[in-house]
Amino acid sequence: MKAARKTLELTDRKRVIAAFVHLVHTTESLTVLKLAANKLGTFDPGNKSAIAALLLLMKQAKFIPWSEICSLGKIGYNNEAVISTLIQFIKMKPDEIINYCLIKPDEITNYWFTLEEIYQSAILALGKIAYGNLIAIASLIDFIRRYKDDVISLHTAKALWDIDPGNAIALNTLVQILETTETPSLLDMSVAYLMAIDPGNKAAITILTERIKTSENEFFRCRAALRLRELNSGNRVAITTPPLTLLTPVVENKRTFCQTSQNFEEIPVGDENAIASLVETIETTLSEEINFFAIMDLGKIAVGNPTAIASLIKFLQINQGDAICFDAAQALWQIDPGNSVALKSLAYILETSASPSLINRVVTYLLKIDPESKTGIVISNRVATIILSQILETTQYQASEDEYLLDIAETLTNILQSEHSPEVVIALKDYLSEPHYKKSSYRYDAVFNIIWHCAENMTYPDFYKAMN
Repeated sequence: MKAARKTLELTDRKRVIAAFVHLVHTTESLTVLKLAANKLGTFDPGNKSAIAALLLLMKQAKFIPWSEICSLGKIGYNNEAVISTLIQFIKMKPDEIINYCLIKPDEITNYWFTLEEIYQSAILALGKIAYGNLIAIASLIDFIRRYKDDVISLHTAKALWDIDPGNAIALNTLVQILETTETPSLLDMSVAYLMAIDPGNKAAITILTERIKTSENEFFRCRAALRLRELNSGNRVAITTPPLTLLTPVVENKRTFCQTSQNFEEIPVGDENAIASLVETIETTLSEEINFFAIMDLGKIAVGNPTAIASLIKFLQINQGDAICFDAAQALWQIDPGNSVALKSLAYILETSASPSLINRVVTYLLKIDPESKTGIVISNRVATIILSQILETTQYQASEDEYLLDIAETLTNILQSEHSPEVVIALKDYLSEPHYKKSSYRYDAVFNIIWHCAENMTYPDFYKAMN
């Protein structure tokens, strides 16, 4: 069926566009409306029906309409309604955004999207579609003045340059942040944007050179030297400043560790001193955040290292079933492909976790590392099938999580074998009812997709029996 759809899309584009236009005008499902609008926008960028549907979804969204904003940034080029909506969004004050998205102020820190990310999605979309638009240019300039020296002002400056090439405020903002920031990530971002819009900027080279000489923060100096070599490869100061190759063992300061961790992309695979420092950090720190960065870095540089392998195995034997174990299992598989402890740890997460997002990540990873056996050497298709179907059947989701059900449904159909289809249909069929649709159209559509997949892979008598 997928092959047939693809062929139709390629051979009868006008008919497909007309069908999607009809669908966005007639469907009562918000999920179908969203999928159809995105598909229509892909086939026909600028399509008014697709744009109108996405704008409608933004207005009706109970939570942050992040995906709709991103979609409009792809298909709404030079569309006045889209540009006006995005401008209105970036002009909102933080408390207005919280009210718009129905987020309680005391919950915002735990929400998936921070306020900066909300603003960022609208700003980046404007940078793609509002070329030469004077109102958009003025709005971005105003935003930069309201939020100086912050990460969001970096993105705003880049978007401003994209729609108004040569804009002095955009360039000066990037240079100013480069001159004042003490945060390595902001340093990296400002240099990356400067290289994109003004390679070889003399002010940036001068500033980085001076900051390397004067900064008392070793991590920052190393980072500045790396970036200066990108801007000015022959710069003597950059060349003579060595990259950081060692971590202070047992780092207790989270910010210091995270800054240091960023330098590991420059460390050669197999660096014994760095590996030893990371192993010591993993085995002694109680901070999950520090462990996360240490584990990820170990996975990058410790391929085949027996000490690192033993350390990760020990970590997985002590800690079982949570998200950090998934990260450790991935790192262990990276440095020792085929490791049975890594696979057993992933299997244990599938059997015990109550987190749908974590389960979906584990199954997706297993499909990636061992696609032939579907779910890995040590776990059966039946285990993954039952667990995922139970999640769809029993977990009580908040509205903000419902959309994720579609991803879980897709994962389930990727690993589902035909002999298990009847039990899945029996478990999920009751959710194809009007009350469940009204409660969550995402859940309804996820269940529909799974049952449709089962129907395609069952005989009619078997499917009829399961449904009745």
